[in-house]
Amino acid sequence: HLCDRRQRQMCIRDRDRDMKAKKIFEEIRNSKVFYSLIGLIILVIFSAIAAPNFRTVDNIITVFRQASVLLVLSAGLTAVLLTGGMDLSVGATAGFIGCICAQCIKNGVPIPAAFILGILIGLVVGVINGLLAGILPSFIATYGTNWVMSGLAVLVMQGAVIYDLPKGFTQIGVGYTGPVPNLIIIAAVVVILIYVLLQKTTYGRQVYAYGSNPVAAKYAAVPVKKVMLSAFMMCSMCAGLAGMLMTARLNAADAAMGDSYGLQTVAAVVVGGTSMLGGEGGVLGTVVGALILTIIVNVMNLKGISSYAQGLVIGIVIIAMVLFDTYSKRRQESKAA
Repeated sequence: HLCDRRQRQMCIRDRDRDMKAKKIFEEIRNSKVFYSLIGLIILVIFSAIAAPNFRTVDNIITVFRQASVLLVLSAGLTAVLLTGGMDLSVGATAGFIGCICAQCIKNGVPIPAAFILGILIGLVVGVINGLLAGILPSFIATYGTNWVMSGLAVLVMQGAVIYDLPKGFTQIGVGYTGPVPNLIIIAAVVVILIYVLLQKTTYGRQVYAYGSNPVAAKYAAVPVKKVMLSAFMMCSMCAGLAGMLMTARLNAADAAMGDSYGLQTVAAVVVGGTSMLGGEGGVLGTVVGALILTIIVNVMNLKGISSYAQGLVIGIVIIAMVLFDTYSKRRQESKAA
């Protein structure tokens, strides 16, 4: 009897383990991150075949370094999209804060103080965006902020370009810690911090709840205004950090240097599986999305394809992923009905 009981218990444990494993596999397969990851793998294989130079160690390090600034920007934007909002000002905010940081350092401000100032400016911009998004649609509010930041950058620079910054500052963007570029380390730290915040804390659950159903979240005592405001603050602070990293990497600052990142940042988050309708996705998918876009641009550069075509490709990718997102949502709603 003891043997039979033990066998039954072992069978029950095995069955439960198989059911859990099957459930986890189904959740992974049904998530858009899974398809993004499959897309990344296919893209890497295709890139290695189409451009032999892609396979070199130096080029792979270059890809990760190029993806770092985009990843810092898009990691912050992920929080905003999870709430169902949008921030179109991240590129312009990064450019403006990068210019401010360069001006300060050129005028003798210590590098740590310049970094703190940049983060604080990002915080203020995030508060403004969050407050405006509570009154206007976030798409419109941040589109206006985008132009304000671009205009301020032009006023700060007066058409000039700042270059030849101190080595202690530029080493942040081009230096190494051991064999690993500093940019990659900083981007990894930012991703880990935001991942923990969104996935392992009460605040993160509130962000997902608000993005999934704002009305239900409000009745569930979620502080919806604080959640939305803090998401925009996080996004703009990441934009400020990215702007300073961008300046350090280029060893230069000009008013338009963040313009190209506005579209790419949204694309990286959406391609990574975060829904523009809110409540679905995460930072890990954003990492995949940022790598996909960076590899696409890298391979096009290796093949000598015009930079004008790169914007076309990124635009097509965004449209395709938004259509896929909308189709997935409708399919889920039809199944639930």
